[in-house]
Amino acid sequence: MKRSIIAVISGAVILIIAAKSIYMKSESGHKKGESDVVGTFSINRDENITVVANRENIEDREVFARELLQMYKDNSFHSTKFSTDHGYAPSLDMYIYL
Repeated sequence: MKRSIIAVISGAVILIIAAKSIYMKSESGHKKGESDVVGTFSINRDENITVVANRENIEDREVFARELLQMYKDNSFHSTKFSTDHGYAPSLDMYIYL
């Protein structure tokens, strides 16, 4: 009797943890229309990054470029976090795909 109660409680706890992890995973997902880095490499301290715009078109390229630079400075890309232990890169090349 005592073992079955412990088994039921343990099962309920496991189900709650599994449900919470699935819910949190869907909440932290990538937002539609948000640009993100899909590839990066550096030579010396120069950064080369490949960005997917996740948009049909870019109306104002200059504004979009400023947004990407701000995302780089804020380190706010979803899939990649850049290290700034040694400061920012002296040069940054971005390849952008729609």
